[in-house]
Amino acid sequence: MPKVSASTSSPASPEQVWQLAVDLPRYAEWLTMHDAFSGDVPGTLEEGAAYKQRVKMMGMPADIAWKVATANSPGHLEITGDGPMGIKAINRFLIEPGEGGSNITFEMEFNGPALNGPMAKMAEKNAGAAAEASLEKFKNLLG
Repeated sequence: MPKVSASTSSPASPEQVWQLAVDLPRYAEWLTMHDAFSGDVPGTLEEGAAYKQRVKMMGMPADIAWKVATANSPGHLEITGDGPMGIKAINRFLIEPGEGGSNITFEMEFNGPALNGPMAKMAEKNAGAAAEASLEKFKNLLG
């Protein structure tokens, strides 16, 4: 199962980080794998919220149905998704107070029969680069 993690720190408070993490309409500004939303898009993410998103992974589009599993402000956001070919995904934000601001970790996990063997390594490499680039953009939006 491919799993990647990217971490950074920011002078923004955990509450400021949280506000950006749950602001779904702004995902296009920082989430590099984001392509488009379909259907209704919640203004903010709270437990039980659901939405559909088209992402691009390894250059291929995929539609994922997401649901917020955990939304514990301002420290833990976990979103689970169902994609094509039985792929299951988890995106997780962990936000902790840090010296002069916040420590932020963005994790992505993928599981499913389509991601076995060599595809798992390719997906992990691609997702790792996407997580790093996304978190850097996210941090820059915090100011």
